[in-house]
Amino acid sequence: MSVAGAQVGAALADPNESVLAGLMIEGERAILASGGDDGAVLFTDARVIVAEQVGIMSKRLAVKAFRRDYVFGYGIDPDKAVTLTLHGHFGLAALVFDPGFDPMLLSQWLGET
Repeated sequence: MSVAGAQVGAALADPNESVLAGLMIEGERAILASGGDDGAVLFTDARVIVAEQVGIMSKRLAVKAFRRDYVFGYGIDPDKAVTLTLHGHFGLAALVFDPGFDPMLLSQWLGET
């Protein structure tokens, strides 16, 4: 269940305002969120939840969630569009943020993973 190149938009000022916040379970805490027209991501203290656009003609979003403790490595490519690649028991999850995204925003979540 991997994610390949999900366009997850720009950082949100309040991660609790994410379109994905309704998927959090009781007691789960939002740490960082981003969103855009083509997808979104929500990093919590327990999981990473990704919504990516699927289909050629439709604007459907496929949602996938990965347990944080299943992530065993990551890579960041801070080019014009920051790409975060998570490596885990789920395979690979490549998340592409909008240009101008500050990769240092990921430091808290990645540092605790």
